[in-house]
Amino acid sequence: MFAVHAMRLPAALGLQFRQQLRWMTSKKGGSSHRYMDRQLQDPFVKLAKSEQFRSRSSYKLIEIIDRHSLAPKAAATCVVDCGAAPGGWSQVIARRFESTSKPRSLPEDDISASPRIIAVDLLPMQPIPSVHFIQGDFLEQSIKSQIQSALGQRRVGLMLSDMAPSFTGHHSVDAARTMNLCEDVLAFSDEFLAYGGHLVLKFFMGGGEAELRKTLRESFDRVLVEKPDASRKQSSEQYFVCIGKRV
Repeated sequence: MFAVHAMRLPAALGLQFRQQLRWMTSKKGGSSHRYMDRQLQDPFVKLAKSEQFRSRSSYKLIEIIDRHSLAPKAAATCVVDCGAAPGGWSQVIARRFESTSKPRSLPEDDISASPRIIAVDLLPMQPIPSVHFIQGDFLEQSIKSQIQSALGQRRVGLMLSDMAPSFTGHHSVDAARTMNLCEDVLAFSDEFLAYGGHLVLKFFMGGGEAELRKTLRESFDRVLVEKPDASRKQSSEQYFVCIGKRV
């Protein structure tokens, strides 16, 4: 079993929000018919609505990138958000690292004009300023070609995956699907993530994660496991934070 790092809330969220979060997370989980009430009372849902983020998961990424200083600093780097819809993570990156100008179709050798954020998903996604969206399966060659074209001369300095497989309720099947999806993202990062780049990869506890971490360590200088405060305690989701891609 590997250690999971406790996450700290950004100071900007304030004391009142911290107190509210402690009150909420101290409650015992209710039955499924209380889901809607939980959503209405969830402080991260409320905060996402007030700050106009598309999903509460935005705060998971905020905590992770703040803790590990994952923001790409070089002007020639790009962020790729895999499984981006509805766009909460892309919004975080766009607000932090990009201007509000609309993406433009310009020559791929023009680094200053090519997008710094590329979002990919099977599902449609409403436009986000400064985010170049590609709809399709990131494993398909045609989609990879579109990503490469959008990158131009930029290098991918940060790759994100908040994806989850379709769950069946059968533990062994779900565990296998989770690991297969993670392995697909890792293979994709091998192809696109630049030397020294970082990967944030969601997984679910259930078997195979220790072996996956060993595999990740072969490709990255450091591999940490995080459980952000915005991740519900009853959820088995956690995140591999992979720092410093090797050649």
